[in-house]
This record gives sequence, C-alpha cells and structure tokens, in this order.
Amino acid sequence: MIRITYNNKNAVFFTSLKKAVDNYFEQTGQKRTGNIRLYIKSVFFILSAIALYITLLFVKIPLLPGILLSILLGFVLACIGFNVMHDANHESYSSSKWVNKTLGLTLNALGGNSFIWKQKHNIIHHTYTNIDGVDDDIAKSPFIRMCSSQRWVSAHRIQHLYTPFLYAISSMIWILYQDFEKYFKKKICNLPLRRMSLTDHLMFWISKVLYILFYLVIPIIFTDWHLWLIYFISMHIGLGFTLSIIFQLAHVVEETEFESITANSKQIDNEWAIHQVKTTSNFSGGNKLISWFAGGLNYQIEHHLFPRICHIHYPALSALVQAECKTFQLPYNSIPTMSGAIASHFRFLKLMGSKP
Repeated sequence: MIRITYNNKNAVFFTSLKKAVDNYFEQTGQKRTGNIRLYIKSVFFILSAIALYITLLFVKIPLLPGILLSILLGFVLACIGFNVMHDANHESYSSSKWVNKTLGLTLNALGGNSFIWKQKHNIIHHTYTNIDGVDDDIAKSPFIRMCSSQRWVSAHRIQHLYTPFLYAISSMIWILYQDFEKYFKKKICNLPLRRMSLTDHLMFWISKVLYILFYLVIPIIFTDWHLWLIYFISMHIGLGFTLSIIFQLAHVVEETEFESITANSKQIDNEWAIHQVKTTSNFSGGNKLISWFAGGLNYQIEHHLFPRICHIHYPALSALVQAECKTFQLPYNSIPTMSGAIASHFRFLKLMGSKP
C-alpha cells in the first residue's frame, strides 16, 4: 500500500498561522461556518436552477435561446457545487452536522456521489495535493499531461488546443463513467476506496437512477430525444467547463509545484501546510464578483490550509496567510486576474505538451 508522510516534526509555520487565525475569530466573534449571506446565495442558486430546468422542460422557446439557457443551467449547477456542496461536504457550511450532510447531497442531485467525492477530494486531494500517482485531480491520462513526471505522448504537443473540448465534456465523463469506475474498482487513483455501508450503496444507486430520471427520461418524454440531446450536451458544456476551469486554476498553473511517487512510500521534505502553499495558487484576489460565483475558490490557498472554515471568511484570512508566508519566507502564489490565471494554465499545458 502506498504511504506518503510529511516532515511535521517541526511544523512551526502552521502552528503560527493557526494561532493567528484562531485570534481572528476570537476577536471578531464570528463563527467559522456560514452566515445569512451564504444562505441567501444558496437559495438563489438552487431556485435559479429549478426555474431554468422547468423553463427548458415546459416552455416552448427557439433552439438558440434554449441552448444558451441550457449552458446557463450548467453554469448555475456548477455554482451550486462551489457555494453549497463544496462547503457542506467539508462540514464548513453549517455548525449542524445534519445540515452539512443534507446539503452535501446536492452533489448527488447534480449527478455525482458525495461519498466518493469526499474521499477523492477531502481526504486524498487535500492530503496529497499535486502528488502524481495519488492525487486523482492530476491522475495520468492519455489525453492530458499535467506534470513532468507523467508519460509524454505525441498528442500532448497540441493538448493546450484540445483541452478546452475535454473540459466541456468532463462532467459527463465524471457522472456517467468515472463514478462507476471508482465504485466497481473500489479504488481512487492508486488508493483504495473506503468501505461503503449499505446506506452508501443505496444512496449511490438511488441518486444515479434519479439522475437518469430527471435529466434523461422526463426531458425526453416532455420534449423529444433530439432536443433533449442538444440541451443535455449544452448543459454539460456549461457545467464541465466551469468546474474544470475553476479547479484547474488552483493547482495546474506555472506558479505551483508538483511531486511524484515512484515507490510504495515517500517522505515529503516539508510540513503538510508548506506543501499546500507551494502546490496551490489563488487568482483574482479582491474580485468580489468572482468570489461570489466561485464560492471563494479563487482563495484556494486559504481553502487548502483551512478546509473546515467556510469560504466567506477567505478574503479576510488571506491577509493573515500572506503575512505568515512572508515571515517564513514562503511563496504566496496569487495571480491578480482570472484571465491571467487562465493564460498561465494553458501556457503550462503547452509546456507539459512539448517533448521532454
């Protein structure tokens, strides 16, 4: 079994940072979870998704506006993922466990599975960020080469050109194939999937059946399969591209570092928190509109250091993290604009696609 450890014997950086963050919450008297602003935003996105779904199902509209509304529906579903599901499954949405558990199931409503996602994201990705061989977010692929330790093939020369098309269908691949692959193989990347209870199995299959019912069967009944197919693909273009861009800008850019594991065990030289800082990047810090839609995931460094703190606090915490990074002479990767981060991502893909 693969074993990766960090040099946490003298974890002075995170100890100091945690103390500063604890002082912040003590002085401000705020909860570490969400507040009314988050709850209003959640209701807005969920009701918007329902309204768009009903409109596409029952209102006769021209094809082009229907395609645009389908793409918009995909975008709104991604925003539910960023703002509701993500915090809930990190148990940072609310101080109530049942609220977090219930809202975490919004992922199942989008077609995914919260049990698999929590292990893939919360445990594996947040523990082994950008470590090739264990982090499923940068898992080796015949189509995309995301770090220098991965095998190069000639098609990678143009990966920076065709990757946007893969991002556009990524949510379909995830929902209709990758979840099932992980479920049946009982493995995420090279690590075993935690044992599922009977309830977990039932939730997996019930939610997948309901996804087929609400996203395939009912739309075909009330429209026709040609129109459904166009709208379904359009919705996933909006969903897949939005999810991919936001998450890729966090780790797969020129500014971040990567590790790889070639044996069954590896010791990372740094403490866990320093590894998170070096393998993660922010973008568009201070842009309130992007932070609002992206659920604070443009403050990815703060999220990786404090995943149990709700994203509404990340802008305030960023000043504390920057100060601690400066004190300990650590990089604080922050790209000023989203366009700059996208450019960095595709430049990096082009670099990884050039022959090693």
